[in-house]
Amino acid sequence: MLIDTSFNSVATVLANLYQSFHEAAVRCFEYARSLSKARPIHSSLLISTVDGIMALAFVMLQRRTRSRAARNAEKIRGDISRRQVQWLASRAFDTVFQRRQTQHHAVLAYLGGVQAAVRPPHKAERCMLEDAARLACI
Repeated sequence: MLIDTSFNSVATVLANLYQSFHEAAVRCFEYARSLSKARPIHSSLLISTVDGIMALAFVMLQRRTRSRAARNAEKIRGDISRRQVQWLASRAFDTVFQRRQTQHHAVLAYLGGVQAAVRPPHKAERCMLEDAARLACI
């Protein structure tokens, strides 16, 4: 229901997605912190985790859109793009992992690269995503 554009505006869905990614990032950060007391966590594990979360989120959005379209016999229309999902996720994880920059420099470099690669070309879309990230933090 939180990611359903038939109930919520696209801006609200984007804010809900960002909030979900932020919560996942906080949990990932805390798990990594507690596990690193026993043995060091490799950056590659964190990077593959973030990448997997981004991929899974987009698949879940697409699956929901397709099942809704099948029920209503309507044309499939994705309101949220893969680039938007990747940008929101990388921004949320970047915000959380900035707390310990020296311990996670490889993860932060990866997240910065993702953000640069999926940066929206149009100012209106950039503003919409940045507003979603701000709204979720309020």
